[in-house]
Amino acid sequence: MSKNIQDKSKLYSFLKIFVDWSVKSSYRKYQVEGIENIPNDGCCIWAANHTNALMDPMVLLSATKQPKVFVARADIFKKQSVVKILTFLKVMPIYRIRDGIDAVKHNNESIERATGVLLDHVPFVIYPEATHRPKHSLLKLSKGIFHIAESAIEKTKDGSPVYIQPIGIEYGDYFRFRSSVLIKFGKPLNITEFLKEHSDQPQPVTMLKMREVLTEKLSELIVYIPDDEDYDAIWEYVKLKADNPEYRNKVLAEIESKEGKKLNGLLGIQAVDRYTVQKALDLKESDPDAAKNLFKKVDALRLWRIQNGVSARSIANECSGLKLFAKFMLALIGLPYYCFCAIASSIKWIPITLVLRTVKDDAFYNTARFGTRMALALLALPVWAVAYYLLLPWQIATAAFLLSLPSLKFLYDYGCYFRRLCSDIRWKFKKKRAPKLEF
Repeated sequence: MSKNIQDKSKLYSFLKIFVDWSVKSSYRKYQVEGIENIPNDGCCIWAANHTNALMDPMVLLSATKQPKVFVARADIFKKQSVVKILTFLKVMPIYRIRDGIDAVKHNNESIERATGVLLDHVPFVIYPEATHRPKHSLLKLSKGIFHIAESAIEKTKDGSPVYIQPIGIEYGDYFRFRSSVLIKFGKPLNITEFLKEHSDQPQPVTMLKMREVLTEKLSELIVYIPDDEDYDAIWEYVKLKADNPEYRNKVLAEIESKEGKKLNGLLGIQAVDRYTVQKALDLKESDPDAAKNLFKKVDALRLWRIQNGVSARSIANECSGLKLFAKFMLALIGLPYYCFCAIASSIKWIPITLVLRTVKDDAFYNTARFGTRMALALLALPVWAVAYYLLLPWQIATAAFLLSLPSLKFLYDYGCYFRRLCSDIRWKFKKKRAPKLEF
């Protein structure tokens, strides 16, 4: 094992290729923006919002080719065998107040190790919210990230700057496999310069200002909704508005015209969502009564559609009878391959289903699914090969083997398509009974 956690490892580099493929194939859309904002000089701490348990480090690991060191909560480092595995994976512990005052004292050692990582010019990835939460919001940032930055500044002998790189991670869905993820790198914060500019102020005041700046920068990189009593209603409002193609295209054109550039893929979706959130917040500030009345109606529709198995997408983008028929026929065409995929990928989805039943925190759903799927990915290949070539002529066996390779992805994608089709049909027949809502 390497002496320092940040040292290069040939085995780690080899396995990372497989992990990167596993991560990117877990999402229907995987998009990275703002790579040019990553500084080429000095030491760099990566700071991201934390919404999806261990999938957050996985998607950041695959965002760039460069090696990185991550932190995780200290309570998972209790067993020596686990420590060895996590150290190999370049994950080190960090202690939180909830771990107890005595435990937090060990953070001095963690800060020393983190400083060593930074001085070797390896990105140190930390989630300053200190815990995960599947919401389009931010928790109060911990001060640990700034203590690490200060420690690195004190020990840089060549005067090179220390940066904090804000990163926004935006998921299409926190719990479903084969959703989407946008990783967005913002402009780096030069902490060395920041401390020089505020050198005349007490350290606690400077620390507070740094936290405010980083919070603001992170909120600009995600769809940010204040975490208050209107959170659910505002997010529902966004889905009902922004999932409408006519509205989305109109707003996106307006945003692109204003910014003078094209916003492709998930970047455009996020821009429209952020715009719609701001509209709701503006209404809340300018006319609280109107906002309260709107949110009440939106929430009533949200509860109704959940009870009736209707998605917000079905309401925002209602299908005509002809389009519903076309979607149904397409589902019928894909049904034979779906049945084949269900059988072929049973070696994966059955264990995944059993594992998911043991998960108590919904935020760990995708993490558990990803880990189980990755562990079984290579096992499936020899099982398919032996079964097909023993039972079938080689031509048919080869075709079956090739068709099995994307079987799990198609299984989930078809399942998602069919769920949306059922939702569209329910909305078609039940919309007259839904609470009325006009924007």
